[in-house]
Amino acid sequence: MSLESGRKLGLAASIIAVVTPVVAVAAVVFFIWSLIANLFSNLIGPNTSSSTLSALTWVIIVFIIILLIISAAGSTLFVVAMRRLAQYYNDPGIFKNALYGFLINIIGIVTSITIYTALTISSLTNISNSNPQTTVAYTPIPTVPPLMATTFFIVYLVLAAVFFVLSIVSAVLYMRAFNKLGEKSGVDNFRTAGLLYLLGGALAIVGIGVLLSWIAWILAAMGFHSLKPKTTETATSSYSTNQLTPNPSTIQRRYCTYCGADNNIDALYCRSCGKQLQ
Repeated sequence: MSLESGRKLGLAASIIAVVTPVVAVAAVVFFIWSLIANLFSNLIGPNTSSSTLSALTWVIIVFIIILLIISAAGSTLFVVAMRRLAQYYNDPGIFKNALYGFLINIIGIVTSITIYTALTISSLTNISNSNPQTTVAYTPIPTVPPLMATTFFIVYLVLAAVFFVLSIVSAVLYMRAFNKLGEKSGVDNFRTAGLLYLLGGALAIVGIGVLLSWIAWILAAMGFHSLKPKTTETATSSYSTNQLTPNPSTIQRRYCTYCGADNNIDALYCRSCGKQLQ
């Protein structure tokens, strides 16, 4: 059934959206704690090999990548769930707004990562070329040209502004999808989730925006869990019980050809002149 499958997929997608940020933050905190512990151990004791720290770094990186893949899968499940719920409630706007918001998120993330990576590689190459190797006994510290640093900072600000605008547009579309779903299902948690998601997108630059978006997915999970089949309206069609009384204007009459008086259809003689009716 479309409702049950959409409800389960939406609940799973919301749970993924709630759990993955918590796990990612825990992994980053664990990595920072391990880094600080390693630095302190090197200060108070013999130097430990950096291979352990390097291995831990790669483990954290791989773990974060896996979480990103799971998060992308959760977003895909959310779009599929909204499609099935749109079919169930016969409202294409539920699916279209969710789909457009998802695509805008993907475009913004992929574009930002691509440009940022290309800019970083280009900057490292320019730094390497601007610091040629010398024959001195020490290794010179690479310096970043001021113009390059300024360009990098400007591009970073432009990327941040573009990503912010796209996140606002995506948040508006997600809010519209949640509002339509809340209107059709009668679950108010979806409307609240849409409002919090929009506020989270608007406050994405501030840390509280991430928290609001996270709370929005908690409310969305509660909303998906609360979905119930729509009550079928009992079509109590009230039939008219009026008796079919013959209308005098529609009763067939028989008129006398002699005097013109009207008679019943089965009369043989005229009730006025008494002559035989033909």
